[in-house]
Amino acid sequence: MDEIDRIVERAGRSRRTGFDRPIVESYEQAAAIARDLAAKLATLPWSDKAVLISDVRLLETALKRRADTLRAGMTDTSAEIVRLNRGTGATGAYAAGGRLGARRRT
Repeated sequence: MDEIDRIVERAGRSRRTGFDRPIVESYEQAAAIARDLAAKLATLPWSDKAVLISDVRLLETALKRRADTLRAGMTDTSAEIVRLNRGTGATGAYAAGGRLGARRRT
């Protein structure tokens, strides 16, 4: 099994788990796969190129869905951070107001 087959297999596993599993680990790995794919396409007969291209399309779809899943997760996390910051700011302002009121009474 070569690298492309392993990546297509990982894309299938990622798809089955709702795109929660990573497909590639790094930019370097993705670049190496692209180079391997280009070299393989250059040497294959046309009939085998069609099969490989269908695998690449499956991989492309899986990568796009994984990126969408990650983007949605980052949006949710960012919104939660904003809510936490606002809550912390309100708590700090309330505490500061309480301290200010205590000083005025003394």
